[in-house]
Amino acid sequence: MSAHSSPDLQTPTWEMESEYSGLDALQLAEEQDQIRKAVQQMESHAEDFRAALNQMEALSEEALQVLAEKAWKMMGLEHEAELLLDNQLSYAYMVWSTNARDQDAKTLLEKLKRLRACLTQAGQPVDLFLLHAPDAVFDYFLSGEAVQNSQFLLRYRRRLSKRLLSLPEENLITSLSLDGPNAWGNLYSNITGSVSYEIENEQGIKEQVGIARLQSLLGENSEPMRKKAYQGLETVFSQHEESCAAILNALAGWRLETCKRRSHTEPVSFLDEPLHHNRISRQTLDTMMQVVKEHRAFGQKSFHLMASLIDKPRLDPWDVNASAPPFGHARRHIRFPEAIDLIEEAFGKVNPEMGAFVRMMADKCWIDAAPASNKTPGAYCSGFPRSRNPRVFMTYLGSYVDLIVLAHELGHAFHSWVMREMPIEQTHYPMTLAETASTFGETVVRDFLIQRCQTPQEKLEILWQEISSIPRFTLNIPTRYEFEKRFYEQRAERSFSPQNFSELMSTVWQEWHGDSTSAADAMFWATKLHFYIVEPSFYNFPYTFGYLFSQGIYAEKEARGADFYPFYVELLRDTGRMTAEELVQKHFGLDLREPEFWLRCMRPLERNLTTFDQAVKAWLD
Repeated sequence: MSAHSSPDLQTPTWEMESEYSGLDALQLAEEQDQIRKAVQQMESHAEDFRAALNQMEALSEEALQVLAEKAWKMMGLEHEAELLLDNQLSYAYMVWSTNARDQDAKTLLEKLKRLRACLTQAGQPVDLFLLHAPDAVFDYFLSGEAVQNSQFLLRYRRRLSKRLLSLPEENLITSLSLDGPNAWGNLYSNITGSVSYEIENEQGIKEQVGIARLQSLLGENSEPMRKKAYQGLETVFSQHEESCAAILNALAGWRLETCKRRSHTEPVSFLDEPLHHNRISRQTLDTMMQVVKEHRAFGQKSFHLMASLIDKPRLDPWDVNASAPPFGHARRHIRFPEAIDLIEEAFGKVNPEMGAFVRMMADKCWIDAAPASNKTPGAYCSGFPRSRNPRVFMTYLGSYVDLIVLAHELGHAFHSWVMREMPIEQTHYPMTLAETASTFGETVVRDFLIQRCQTPQEKLEILWQEISSIPRFTLNIPTRYEFEKRFYEQRAERSFSPQNFSELMSTVWQEWHGDSTSAADAMFWATKLHFYIVEPSFYNFPYTFGYLFSQGIYAEKEARGADFYPFYVELLRDTGRMTAEELVQKHFGLDLREPEFWLRCMRPLERNLTTFDQAVKAWLD
């Protein structure tokens, strides 16, 4: 464990020195010089590809093959530069996440984003050449030794050829994005990372806390603290609601205008990019959402049962992420080392290698979990492409919610770990499939905790966490998706005011939640980070996909027994080299575009809900 940690919960901060000695490390400057040199070399050959784009049909196949051979070298340069750049971006973002007021980290991030734009622009002539080249020339390019590991990604990207603009237009979009959507996204990050709010804790002591702490407090089992945190978020974001509305309007406007420009050959929807990014079809998304909507009663019933346990007719908005009530015994905080022990044992039940991985993550200090006032909200798993070592970031306060979040992020980390010896070009999996391993990790840990319960109170406490995931993924995430989708549909005609956003959020919330909550979280559009992420857009439906997919995988665990772990690892390793539809067809023999797979994934939810219902009735009786 790092020497720097939170003393009560023994939460660690992470080790970074094995990657870079600090923000002033000479290595950073040296690598940036290497990136610039690679960009210069790429630009020196770019004119050949620009010229070819203007006379593609006039060039002989032999001339085009010569260019394809040059493209091999260009791609090699680009991959080397990307490795260094992605490594530094990961480092800078992780340092900034732990202290959003670190000006040096912000400066480095901005410098790296500009380098990213330069590298993207330098590679665009080659990208456009490969997207527009005749099939025979493209196949010749794919025969090169240098691109054997990139076959899937290159073929998949070629599907975008009909959406592309001219080279000058593509370069313009890339260059303007720095002061366009990226700048708007940075504004939201600066707001959430710099504001504070005075809150009175349970001991009556007033303290200044940041957004990350307020959001973590929503997971407490103390209703007074949850309500104070919820009111604090409402107060803070009401003061910044005009800025938040401007950010969402700008991000949507940028994306819609880009779609309009790309619709020169066939219509391009605002959903096309996130669908392509997540490697699923619109039919798959629509089928999944329809099945979930038809079963939204599962999530609503979950909330009603949870409300009965805290003696309420229905949950208030500040209750939806609550930890389980104490059930007559003193509130228990799970110290971080104990959380690691529990997750290690739970993962180890799947296979000892999974348990050993959790222990390694803790021993190597690759987890940052200590609360801090300037820490950014949320949790994530990142990593360093060069060493292939993952890192986990969160704010751990000792609740069962925090324990499950930690299991979620360690699931992400395990996913990248089993791919560490694969060609890096085959390890870039989409969010839909990334969320599979993380939500599988959650399910494994919750099931383990339920099995080792000693008392009815403890069983209810764990079941609470199991059941709270049902509305999270089948009500909350669909609400986010439907809200964002309707906003984009209307944003094409007009901008939204803060009141418009709150009204739309309330409407969609009611449609999905019904009478399971006392009121809608009308400011959810402002307080939820995911709406403000620049890339990718619609950072919501992949969570539901991953959750349901993990339920299907967990059923396979029970069916396959000892043969499950090889199946699971191979499935994870395939996530970077095929679409989601191809993955399910290969490993399950089912079609994601049809309801059958999704209905199969809903069955465990119903079973868990029945178990919880019985436990609640027994407790209340």
